[in-house]
Amino acid sequence: MLDGAGPRAERLLELFRGAEERHGTYTKRLRLVGQKMEMKDEDGKGPLDVRGPPTAELWERHLAGASPLGISPVREDGMCRWGVIDVDDYAGLDHAGLVRDIGRLGLPLVCARSKSGGAHLLTFASDWMPQSEMNQRLRDWAGRLGHGDAEVYPPASGSGNWLNMPYLGDDESIRCGIKENGMGMAVAEFLAAAERVRQMPQRVAQGRARRLLAEYSADISACSAGGRAKLVYGRAKDMGRLVGKGEIEEDEAQATLLDAAVACGLGASEALGHIRNGLKDGAAEPDAPSASNRSRIPILQRIVILTGGDERLWRVTVQDHGDITLPPKEVLHFFSFKVRCAEELQVVFSQPKEAEWVERVDDALQFAEEEALPRDETVSGAFHDLLTAFCNDRYRAESLDEVLLGKPFVDDNDGRTYFRFADLMAHLQSSRDGGFKAMSRHAVGRLLKATGAEGADHGKTTKPLKGRVTELRWVRTSLLERPVELPLPRVENSTI
Repeated sequence: MLDGAGPRAERLLELFRGAEERHGTYTKRLRLVGQKMEMKDEDGKGPLDVRGPPTAELWERHLAGASPLGISPVREDGMCRWGVIDVDDYAGLDHAGLVRDIGRLGLPLVCARSKSGGAHLLTFASDWMPQSEMNQRLRDWAGRLGHGDAEVYPPASGSGNWLNMPYLGDDESIRCGIKENGMGMAVAEFLAAAERVRQMPQRVAQGRARRLLAEYSADISACSAGGRAKLVYGRAKDMGRLVGKGEIEEDEAQATLLDAAVACGLGASEALGHIRNGLKDGAAEPDAPSASNRSRIPILQRIVILTGGDERLWRVTVQDHGDITLPPKEVLHFFSFKVRCAEELQVVFSQPKEAEWVERVDDALQFAEEEALPRDETVSGAFHDLLTAFCNDRYRAESLDEVLLGKPFVDDNDGRTYFRFADLMAHLQSSRDGGFKAMSRHAVGRLLKATGAEGADHGKTTKPLKGRVTELRWVRTSLLERPVELPLPRVENSTI
């Protein structure tokens, strides 16, 4: 039953705002034509243009699977707020690989599976912008992803077609956002991803190359007398790599960098020489890492929360630099994170504002996944192995009194293995696992308690041993992996 619009429908309506005078729909009975699902059924009924704007109520019906919704990104005045690259590769398209390529290139796109099994690569702007600029950026991004022949919406001009919206049928829909591991996103995850990549129109139109050019020019303009020539050449070389990739024209980069170099006090002739050499050298090696990456703020591409350990750990993927594993508090405290990156990734990052860093971490956590640590990599797993070895040692006590000799005693009557705590400590400290040598008695006690329920799986007791009351610990014997006892071979009586 549909009882009005909910918050998800309102957010989707805001995200996919476009044509306000019409929307689309079609019969839910699709048919396969070649490798594509066509919206015309056997009766010839196909897609329908419906007068009136998309509404939150129509989104609710779409999510409920009651009525498909189609929206055109273009308003009547030629302005738009979102666009899509339509990758019509139905034969074995690697959606997860496409998502990884998007992340590697730093493109503001969200990948969603289309109704035919292809991919819709969606981008969003925070305000209205000319459709021609959106079309140009999408074509650039499609080429960089290796899909330069893909259709792009909106078109450079004209109203164009409406597009089928994702999540027909809510979280159960196959037309959903795709994560880096190839799994589908729930509606809430898709909304978070789309809202995270949403950009100001100026940033969408400029693209990465022009944003970097503006940053590099500002660096050069503010540079003091020492090291100006080296900085100009280095920034020109970084821009040359982008020229080599076809992301920006050489003339534009050269003119902008020259203005900045002259502004910082270099002579025009000297500056032009450094810039031309840098652009030439950078264009010759477009895939080499940028030297300026060392001074930039890190981009957290992915966070994996490692579970099952005795310490909370995150494995963080830093874009262009690799993985680093550390406690959450060292991720949130940027100086600690910066030091660890310098030690393990050999890169030194610039200090962001605290609010900006917290926002970046929070964005990455929106898509964090959990991964269980292998048991033998945890302290509790190692403790269990050592406890098992201690209790199943071949020198087990033959009677309870022999516990005083440092041996554990297995009581088959009550299913418990008894031992003195001091003897367990000595066993741990003599083990090859150096982590237990300096472990306190209190810490070992916590590990012992973690083996199970107190009173059922482990506990404390006192026993009279050789006339003296002795405090003992015990664990349920069935918790421990006991060695298989093989019977001795039978020796037949024989006459020699």
